[in-house]
Amino acid sequence: MEHIRTIEGHSARAWPAQTSTSILGWELRLSPILSSKRTNSLNAVTPEAGRFAEALETARMICHEQKVPCHVRLHPLGGQEPIDHLRALGLNGRGETTVEVLDLADPYSVDQRVVFGESLSDLWLDTNASTHDHGETERNGIRDSLASVAIPQGFAVAFDNGVPCAVGRAALDEGLMGIFQIATLPSARRKGLGLAVVTSLLEWGQRKGASKAYLQVESGNIAARNLYESLGFRPLYTYDYWTLPPL
Repeated sequence: MEHIRTIEGHSARAWPAQTSTSILGWELRLSPILSSKRTNSLNAVTPEAGRFAEALETARMICHEQKVPCHVRLHPLGGQEPIDHLRALGLNGRGETTVEVLDLADPYSVDQRVVFGESLSDLWLDTNASTHDHGETERNGIRDSLASVAIPQGFAVAFDNGVPCAVGRAALDEGLMGIFQIATLPSARRKGLGLAVVTSLLEWGQRKGASKAYLQVESGNIAARNLYESLGFRPLYTYDYWTLPPL
């Protein structure tokens, strides 16, 4: 559980929400400008036993006031109580994601197709927007969110025949690095660009003193999971999202 707690805390620092509200050991993270549920959900931190219903009601009221959906992101730190409560409301979890971890041991090489930097750039933002099919509003929201990250970051863009086609980001703190926003344009897949991005991020993290890495991948994305498994990543835990009906 402590390993999970460390990763969850790191992830919140590496991909911060616009606002965070503490509620009885839960944290309501909201970024209405972003589509990511990770930055728009109620998350367990150190939940107070027997008080999930109260915490959920408070979160629902805040979401109602801000005119945004109320999502609960459930992972092992939440325990069984919220699962039982939400199921009693007739709800089910969706969008299961697996958190995978890796001990950094072997050295990693940098693919010459990758342009790497430690500062957020328009190149990275534009490539990230195109690979994730984001519009200008979301692009600019991501820019503002990542500009607020207080820990070191690495930004990778992979090119194919001079065209930026794949992207990824890493954030590093106290020997632990998280890998985020890995994506490749559909027209450029099966060319090893995703692998090139991830290995360049691992090389950067190892060079900066990281000893462990983690990433989050949709549990049903078999191609991505096979790629990460080939690098030595192994599953640690899963989470999913439970969406409350509007008040």
